[in-house]
Amino acid sequence: MLLPAVASFALTLLAIFALRPIAIAVDLVDRPGGRKTHFGDVPIVGGLAMLLGVVLGGGLLPPQAVPPAAFLAACSVLVTVGLVDDRFEISPWARLPVQIVAAMTLMIGAGAAVTTLGDPLGNGPIEFSRIGSVVFTIAIVMAAINAFNMLDGLDGLAGAIALIAFLALAIVSGADSGAALSLVVAGSLAAFLVFNMPTRFNRRVRCFMGDSGSTLIGFCVAWLCILVSQGPNREVAPVTTLWVVAVPVYEVVWSTARRLLRGTSPFRPDSKHFHHLLLAAGFGVRGTFAILTGLALVLAAFGVTAHQAGLSDTASFLLLAVCGVAVVRLMYRAELLWKIVPDALKPVFARPVEPQHPV
Repeated sequence: MLLPAVASFALTLLAIFALRPIAIAVDLVDRPGGRKTHFGDVPIVGGLAMLLGVVLGGGLLPPQAVPPAAFLAACSVLVTVGLVDDRFEISPWARLPVQIVAAMTLMIGAGAAVTTLGDPLGNGPIEFSRIGSVVFTIAIVMAAINAFNMLDGLDGLAGAIALIAFLALAIVSGADSGAALSLVVAGSLAAFLVFNMPTRFNRRVRCFMGDSGSTLIGFCVAWLCILVSQGPNREVAPVTTLWVVAVPVYEVVWSTARRLLRGTSPFRPDSKHFHHLLLAAGFGVRGTFAILTGLALVLAAFGVTAHQAGLSDTASFLLLAVCGVAVVRLMYRAELLWKIVPDALKPVFARPVEPQHPV
């Protein structure tokens, strides 16, 4: 299980080095301006590099764990459209049909569909009809894609939270295909984070994942969560998969609700995401990264522990909802967090990452 993950890591690492000059040559770079406050022009090659790593790592898995061709085909289409969006900025509404087609491809070609939610309300298992299953699966895939797109506004944030999720899925899945595939994607993500973490050492080789990368990550998360929580041989309850991606779940649910309550499109970008609120409260890039990844780690660890302890679906879902309300409230009171940070640590949490050297 480890060799394919190492191969995925190695190829992604090499691919980013190889693709950076190509991205610069074809102007596939992210420039600061507007809501984008990073320094310098940054190549957007993380998504394509991670796809190459996943394809190689997946191909090296044992036959029973090799990802279906339909899954890899859907990933390739999503990354391709994402790259076009990164270069030419496609409307969010124009990307929706592609996401729906990818979800349908996953259901038809890989048999991945949400058929039950377990028993989160204590009234018995919630089962979907065939049509309901199709609609809900498409909605879950689109929600996962857009959740990680929302998180991708700060160096390392989306990648680190996704890495935590994949490692947690590998733990709860045990030694099976779900764990092996989770580790392959985790290996690819770990390589990308070498170039994207908010640290000084990687400023000269910095790169972004772009919409191609956040789309790929969200799609992989959705598929693996369905893989391990659905079907007669499921390893975990559906609510457990929500714990391992709790921060993206809270982000997309609250962002959608907030925009609808204000009468705006749920796809219209704004500056009220969790990382925006923490930055506005006084935290720097590193402080914001530390808080949100630490929160994701704690919530994922609780989900894994609750699964291993046999906590009921109802109790687990109730705790998940309570934590969600608490997290949203905390983000809107982020200035209180800043006040309790010791004075000795404030320069570290507030210090911005050094500007990138020109490419």
